[in-house]
Amino acid sequence: MTWLQENWIIAVVGLVIAVVLLWWLFGRSKDEPIDVPVAAPAEPRKPLEPAKPDIVAAEPARFKPIEPAPVPVAKAPPPPPPPVVAPVAKPEPPVTAPEPTPTPVAREPIAPTAEPSPAPAPEPTPIPATATKADNLQLLKGVGPKMVSLLSGLGVTSFQQIAYWTDADIARIDPQLGAFQGRIARDNIVDQASYLARGDKVGFEAKYGALGGEL
Repeated sequence: MTWLQENWIIAVVGLVIAVVLLWWLFGRSKDEPIDVPVAAPAEPRKPLEPAKPDIVAAEPARFKPIEPAPVPVAKAPPPPPPPVVAPVAKPEPPVTAPEPTPTPVAREPIAPTAEPSPAPAPEPTPIPATATKADNLQLLKGVGPKMVSLLSGLGVTSFQQIAYWTDADIARIDPQLGAFQGRIARDNIVDQASYLARGDKVGFEAKYGALGGEL
């Protein structure tokens, strides 16, 4: 009894624990009502519905990653322009006094010389028109009956007269030939007459072709 008095608190706690254990053991042994599951009434069947396709969520669009823009390469600066070289001024030539212009000396006109023949004969001395005979002037190349008529009207009837014409004579006679003006120089009539005046038929034909008649 002495122990019980000294440890009454421990005895009370142990008694309480024993009561609780007994109550729990005996309480579990009683038959507990069993809940019977009641089946729910079946719902009337619905007519068959077409099967709906499963909707698959579309995958989010995949965007191509944006490539970084290429870094521009800095171009090399253009080479500096070549330095401008100032043109070197050329020394001006010394100013010289103009030379005096020689005064032209008037010269008398020189009559055209006839080309020498292979064996030139001495030219005959001029014979006055009154002392010469009339020649067939149509033997001259380029001279026809009409021109012979015009020359005859001017007092020219022989090769000798034509052979001694000067430039002044030609300048005076040529404008009077009308449609035949310029024929004297163009056909070398003075040179032809010089051959025929001295009777050089060979020299004439060698230069101007066959003679159209007898001298």
